[in-house]
Amino acid sequence: MKSSLQRLPVKILDLYKKSFSGLPRKVWLLALVLLVNRSGAMVVAFLSVYLIDKQGYAPTKAGYVMAAFGFGGVLGNYLGGLMNDRFGSWHIQLYSMIGAGVLNILLGQVTEFWLLCLLAFSISLWADAFRPANRAAIAIYAPPGKLTQAYGLQRMAVNLGFSIGPALGGYLIYNYGFELMFWGDGLTFLLAALVFYLALPADETAKPLVARTKSESAAVIAEPLTATAPAPRRPGADTASTPAHRQLWLLAFVLANMGIMMCFFQLFSTFPVYLKESGLDERAIGWLFTLSGIVIVGLEMPTLYAVERRFRPIPVMLAGSGLIILSYLLLPGIVTLGFLAVLGMIMILTIGEILYMPFTNTYVSTMVRYDFRPLGHQRL
Repeated sequence: MKSSLQRLPVKILDLYKKSFSGLPRKVWLLALVLLVNRSGAMVVAFLSVYLIDKQGYAPTKAGYVMAAFGFGGVLGNYLGGLMNDRFGSWHIQLYSMIGAGVLNILLGQVTEFWLLCLLAFSISLWADAFRPANRAAIAIYAPPGKLTQAYGLQRMAVNLGFSIGPALGGYLIYNYGFELMFWGDGLTFLLAALVFYLALPADETAKPLVARTKSESAAVIAEPLTATAPAPRRPGADTASTPAHRQLWLLAFVLANMGIMMCFFQLFSTFPVYLKESGLDERAIGWLFTLSGIVIVGLEMPTLYAVERRFRPIPVMLAGSGLIILSYLLLPGIVTLGFLAVLGMIMILTIGEILYMPFTNTYVSTMVRYDFRPLGHQRL
């Protein structure tokens, strides 16, 4: 027993090495961009608190602003996907960060309700256009067998940055007021755009993407495998282009995912306000986000490496979504017990997030009935 315990740190270290091995350089560079970007994530964590405490809006009106933020995210994801096909993911990623950076700075300069709604909508529209473009770039850069690890690395970068941003935002708000958080968030978006432009010059992802035709797909599957021509992601599958709204499995998945996301993303809207009204200050709220991010950074990649090899995606996603729901059910009963009790609830939510989020990307990437490639380029 003692020798097994002594070998445990070595086994954990080996698991970490395996979980990060085999990922291409460009996947790591994209993770660096996300790390820089999310290190300034302050507005999303404290916007609802800012609207109520600083601007003096009633919770209902603050809710309308956050709803505008949410609608912008929905439309941004959709338009980002459409523009990604038309212009290539490189351009969408670059300009979405620039646009979101400028708009975040402007948000801190306005007080009128409808302007706040418009800017919140616009920020989310621009910022969330980044998501489908980033996922498309990862699907091109990462080897087929490394997709979950590649998406997990991006999430780890996001959460490492998010472990910095809210804590820094809480400190700035508590000591200097709210205005600096808008500048901090906006400038880190612009810095991330600069890092992206310098570290990842325009490449195959800057070309328009088109769906393969049946004949092209059949030709690709029939190609002999070489070192530069890896096996297609779904050998023998029908990869002909099918509109998303005609794929029933995808529609069902989107509806189910929407329900879970409506629950999860209360974390960035009503959750901070509820904690503030329950007696926690901005520093404590910031630390809750930070500790959640640290746990994700420490556990997500080895967990993905271990779980992916033992379980199918859907049971894992069901377990993760169950933990997310459970955490919110526990919150009303424990919030009066103080910071440590709420931290326990956050840890349950965090484990659920680790089990749910990365597998949604992998599931869609491996099940989708079309395969994108850059125009004029060979299969990657």
